[in-house]
Amino acid sequence: MIHPALAVDLVGTPFSVRGSYYSVRRGERARALLLRTVHGDAGNGRLMEIELAGSSELVTEVRPGLLTASTGESAIALAFVEAGGAILRVERGEVVLHLDVADAYDTVIADGDRSWRFVRSGVRRNYSIQVDGGQAVLETAWDSVRHTSAMLRVSAGLGGAMVRIEEFVSSPSGALQGREVGEVAAVADRDFEEWLGYYGGAARAGAPDSAVRLAAYVTWSALVPAGGLLTRESMLMSKNNMTHIWSWDHCFNALALWREPEAALDQLLCLFDHQDAGGALPDHVDDSRAQWNFVKPPVHGWTIGYLMDRGALDRESVARLYEPLERWTRWWFAHRDYSGAGTPAYNHGNDSGWDNATIFTDGVAVEGPDLLAFLALQMHVLARMARVLGQESEAAGWEARARVTIDRMLERFWRDGRFVARESLTQREISSDSLITLMPLVLGDQLPREVFEACVARLLEAHLTEHGLATEPVASEFYEGDGYWRGPIWAPSTMLIADGLRRGGQDELALGLASLFAQLCVRSGMAENFDAVTGEGLRDRSMTWTASVFLAMTDPQGPFSAGGSSQSDSSG
Repeated sequence: MIHPALAVDLVGTPFSVRGSYYSVRRGERARALLLRTVHGDAGNGRLMEIELAGSSELVTEVRPGLLTASTGESAIALAFVEAGGAILRVERGEVVLHLDVADAYDTVIADGDRSWRFVRSGVRRNYSIQVDGGQAVLETAWDSVRHTSAMLRVSAGLGGAMVRIEEFVSSPSGALQGREVGEVAAVADRDFEEWLGYYGGAARAGAPDSAVRLAAYVTWSALVPAGGLLTRESMLMSKNNMTHIWSWDHCFNALALWREPEAALDQLLCLFDHQDAGGALPDHVDDSRAQWNFVKPPVHGWTIGYLMDRGALDRESVARLYEPLERWTRWWFAHRDYSGAGTPAYNHGNDSGWDNATIFTDGVAVEGPDLLAFLALQMHVLARMARVLGQESEAAGWEARARVTIDRMLERFWRDGRFVARESLTQREISSDSLITLMPLVLGDQLPREVFEACVARLLEAHLTEHGLATEPVASEFYEGDGYWRGPIWAPSTMLIADGLRRGGQDELALGLASLFAQLCVRSGMAENFDAVTGEGLRDRSMTWTASVFLAMTDPQGPFSAGGSSQSDSSG
């Protein structure tokens, strides 16, 4: 089977495959590719630049399981296998592997005539490099403690050369011996096509096949296997720069996986697996560490409701999620209600997910209406889950508490026709034009009608650009084109607000926002965020939550499709 090339620009979107901890993007040298590891404790992860000899421009092509590159004079093919295996075929000419000996104690050791061990202390990993065929020569410099440079020159010769790179802990296993690029790539290609069939195969109006394949590739290639702190296969936010799993990002990735319920459940549980005794979730996790200085907003209930609407969570899955979600909900009131008013606070912008939003301009801790909206919605979903489990009294309790929480949100934060935030202990009002103050729209028809309509009017007047929802109005003194949460358009804020608008009866506006966001992704790729004025992709250009939201919003059976279930209610 011939697998078509993907629309992948290695400057922004790395080459990788499901199950691998390697990724490749363009190197700093003109005709080079940078091989990195994306383990969570690996720092910058640089392993080596693969430089092709020649004077012509480097030309690359990516298919799901295979990367090829050539300069005319030299050509290579590269495939990854399992978590730590890479196989490089030098088909003609010469390549130079510039081993990244940048840290203390980085060392390259010859352990045979055609094999070496690369002690990459800077990324806390060891690598075996073996060359079969062609010619291979290692050139190094030593400063009495470590190597200061190391270059492995590999020439194809008459029959080509095979370079096998194996990551290992204490000793290489030799498992890559005899493995061939074509065989390894074919396995990955078939796995991707199966993935695409689940998550991107159906016809999508207004979404070209190339964009759908790219979104499917970004999600598929970001999967890493269970191991270390990861108890199940999990989707990193990126194998580019954002190489962790943050505790709200994983929710948006779960949305796109609804057709394969076990995969969707895994994406939710990969963070709940680390829930602490008090009920908190870590800020982020990866195979090597968990970050506990911050948390992320409780959008998990909204996510579970959305998946229940799609039929992606059966009774057993609901039972597995109910108690963790309950503990997560209660944690906010038990440990973040500094004012004692039933209004939990964010210790930092990072806790909100909107790191530098303008509600945090004058300091922290900050109470925002968005947090109570998410918690109220989470309570409604807990009620829905309790009914599935036959716990009617608990369901009634959660419904009652949700109503109280919404009333408290309106009482504390609704002022003069708009939502404000508050400094937690002084209760000083914080007037901000940030889109975060319109996140109560996620409640849909649970907001009083006049409040909902006033928020919609402000949304249209202040935040809607020709490309979507600016997180800070373009007219604001705080607006920055590449200002993170002070201007750019983001996948999660767009998805949450569009879904709330849909459930509030604003179907046309919700579908319009979904269409604008899909057009952004088609034009500018699966970037971390987008310039609200130009539509340009910004920051990490290969973000899984962007790809997942694109897939969810263009899903012909989803709530943002004219043929989808537009009236489903993820609030319960």
